[in-house]
Parts: sequence; C-alpha cells; structure tokens
Amino acid sequence: MTAPHTQPEPQREPPTPEGTTARTETAEAQAPPAPEASAERRQEVAQNRDEPTGGKVVHLHTAHPTVPIPYVTPGDMFTNARAAASLLPSPRKLAYYGILGGMAVVGALEWPVAVAVGAATEVITREQGARKRAGQTQERRRQAGPEPSARTEAAQRETATV
Repeated sequence: MTAPHTQPEPQREPPTPEGTTARTETAEAQAPPAPEASAERRQEVAQNRDEPTGGKVVHLHTAHPTVPIPYVTPGDMFTNARAAASLLPSPRKLAYYGILGGMAVVGALEWPVAVAVGAATEVITREQGARKRAGQTQERRRQAGPEPSARTEAAQRETATV
C-alpha cells in the first residue's frame, strides 16, 4: 500500500447540465495513473469513474478489559449489614447526635459549637468506658485471689517458718 501523498489527485472537469462530468481525451492523457498506484485505482481511472469505489480503511484497536462481576449471596448481604451495624453507635447516641445536628441546621447552635460539644461528649464517654473496664478488670483480679507467683512465695514462707 502506498502513502496517500504519493498518489496523484485526478483532474476533474466542472459538471455539465446533465449532472455528469465532461472529460476530454486530453485530460486523461495528461493525468495517467502513477506507476505506484494500485491496480484498483488504475481500473477506476480507466473506467472514467469520478469517485473511487473502495475507500480508505482505518483499523481501530479497542481494549476489551475483563471486569470481574462479584457474586453476592443473600447471606453475604446480611453478614455485611451486621458488620456495618456493629460500627454504628448505640441508638441513644445516634438520637443525641441527631438532635445536636438538627439544632445546628436550624440555627439554635453554631456548627463549630455543635461539633465541639459532640466531640467532647464522645471523648468523655470513651474515657468513662475505659475507666469502667479497668475497674472491672481490677475487681476480677481481687476476686480471683493473689497471683500464682505470690501464692508460691507465701507457701515458701510458711514452710520456712515451720
């Protein structure tokens, strides 16, 4: 295949009243097909065709990526919903934060104040929960008795005194 810039453009005459192009024998003699022109093009010129029957072909390369489609079962949906629900705060906290946000929207509180109050409430609640858990852990230790190493030391002292 030759490059488009090497093929000469055929000379065309203005259309006649019948709508056909008038060509003279001299025009064809002046513009013979180039030697590098394809055989199809030479046939078209020999048959006095104005428009070529075959056009240029553009080959486009398209991408066809493989996209995996996940298969989701109802069990998966319920499991994921339970996991998401476990991340939400308690209904009481949700109501509190909802009311606080509603007050900020209505204008009863400025939004920076509402954010500060909500953040402070969360920090205080978490700190109280941590203290409560630490107290419960200490209470369990007291109820279980002394640690095993302390028991063995106490037993050794008793045997040493006897």
